[in-house]
Amino acid sequence: MASTGSFVVCRGVANESSETLTTPFTGSRSLGFEFEVTERQPFGIGIPWFQTHLDDGMTTRPFTLDGPSGSLDVVPSAKRFSLDTESTVITVGASETPPERIQRFVDVRDDLEPVARWARIIPGLGTRRYVERRTVPDEEYLIAGHTERQQNEAVLTGDLVITDRSPRRFAFSRLWRAVFPTVVALAFVAVGVGGIAL
Repeated sequence: MASTGSFVVCRGVANESSETLTTPFTGSRSLGFEFEVTERQPFGIGIPWFQTHLDDGMTTRPFTLDGPSGSLDVVPSAKRFSLDTESTVITVGASETPPERIQRFVDVRDDLEPVARWARIIPGLGTRRYVERRTVPDEEYLIAGHTERQQNEAVLTGDLVITDRSPRRFAFSRLWRAVFPTVVALAFVAVGVGGIAL
């Protein structure tokens, strides 16, 4: 085990160490989940629609990660962990009746108003996407983050990234996310300089 405060990447099987959670859209047993709700809305000339963000959230529970070197306690921060796992997407048309679980979820979320009446008239608009990502017990994950000493034991905690990708795919996706904004910024600079030169 790395010293306390070190950045580590660990791989192993996630097992519950306390109560599990029930995910909002699929009702699955989980150790943590993220959700997002978007709605297809009009954008403008040339781009007929885009997905507008309506709601999101996350929650988690402590769990253990069992790997070749033994078990490690994992305590993700409830507001600072990130799930890079396969998404479950449930799409509901503007005039469709949502599944029962989703309807119950919508009923208790104050920020989720019904689809606007005008959006129901236009084909394709008002369609909502309910996206869910989760950490499932007894599945293998790769977790990246810092260790911290709690109750005289080293634990992974705080701003963690939890993924079901292979180490190679995880490293590539992180690199791409870091490089892509720089590439876009350089392209804008090049266009700007080119415009000034002309």
